[in-house]
Amino acid sequence: MNDRTDVVVVGAGIVGLATARAIVAARPTTRMVILEKERGVARHQSGRNSGVLHTGAFYPPGSLKARFCSRGRSMLLDFVGQQGLPVETPGKLVVAATAQDCERLDEIGRRAQANNVPQVERLDANGLRRIEPNVRGMAGLWLPTAAIVDFNAIAGRIAEDLSHEGVEVRLGCSFEEARASADGVHVRFDAGVTDARFLVNCAGLFSDQVAWASGSRPPLRILPFRGEYVRLGGRSRDLVRGMVYPVPDPRLPFLGIHLTPRLDGTMEAGPNAVLALAREGYRRGDVDLREVATTVGSLRFLRFLRRYGAVGIRELRRSLSAAEFARAILRVVPEVDPADLTPSRSGVRAQAVSDRGQLVDDFVLLEERRALHVLNAPSPAASSSFAIGEAVAERVLAGLS
Repeated sequence: MNDRTDVVVVGAGIVGLATARAIVAARPTTRMVILEKERGVARHQSGRNSGVLHTGAFYPPGSLKARFCSRGRSMLLDFVGQQGLPVETPGKLVVAATAQDCERLDEIGRRAQANNVPQVERLDANGLRRIEPNVRGMAGLWLPTAAIVDFNAIAGRIAEDLSHEGVEVRLGCSFEEARASADGVHVRFDAGVTDARFLVNCAGLFSDQVAWASGSRPPLRILPFRGEYVRLGGRSRDLVRGMVYPVPDPRLPFLGIHLTPRLDGTMEAGPNAVLALAREGYRRGDVDLREVATTVGSLRFLRFLRRYGAVGIRELRRSLSAAEFARAILRVVPEVDPADLTPSRSGVRAQAVSDRGQLVDDFVLLEERRALHVLNAPSPAASSSFAIGEAVAERVLAGLS
């Protein structure tokens, strides 16, 4: 297969699909191909997350996460409503269990206000019980507009719409490399080659590798963090109605183990954040020896261990010990019976780490002459996807001019 097109998008997760959608909306005549190595869309981060449509309360004002989450949430809700896709709004309760948590909660409240999150309410211990009678803590923040959606269904609907608009979504096509040509980019994949005027890298867990294979040299690397969930059954299933989150550790770009209702009526707790031994390491036994050797032997990883080694050990213990996992839940909902917890599914976050070994706490968009690489798009990327796509599309179309 050898053809020409205007734009090649690598990755048919929700960010790649939303980017293609935004390009088509802004310039319908754009010829576009989406390359996806799987046999379906949204098979990784997009389809294995908690399903939460975030409000944007947690993110530093002015950051890409704050900006894109606020706008993306609104755009995505409009799309879900227009398409008749499922959505529920159970609200989110952020619980402070300690005095230190209360100080951190104050900062989240300030961020929520700066990020224009609506209807935020600060609660004392009695207020917590008013919202969720079985939750215990010193204080809390109530975010009643937090919603849950089906990102798999959303991605599938976008893909259908794109096909109707003439965009080729080539499933089972693995990107191999891209090289600059006289008038654009020469893209090679396992089924052939194509010449494009612009390349968009939305490859998630493999975004850094796609960037390197395109001639870029990004100052970061993707580390995969497996997030494991448990399902609450029995009496424990009905102890809370909505989402219940701990106050997150401000040193980390993770939100901690939280309780989340699902659209199918189940209740889950998770995810943890344990370093995976493969980029698609959804099970403990999944190991990519070449990946491990490359990672462990790097100075970046040694710096990462110095910064986060203690946290990594804690998360590993939560992965290996059901009692440790349960303890994180019992901290805020003490009436949960550990016997009611059963292992559920897992996902893997594509989390960027800088050359200094620091977890990158914002989205990263690396723009080059004929390419744009989305290099760090973990949570809340799904919630922000329409806004990320809008921003990328603007840069792509400027590059095509």
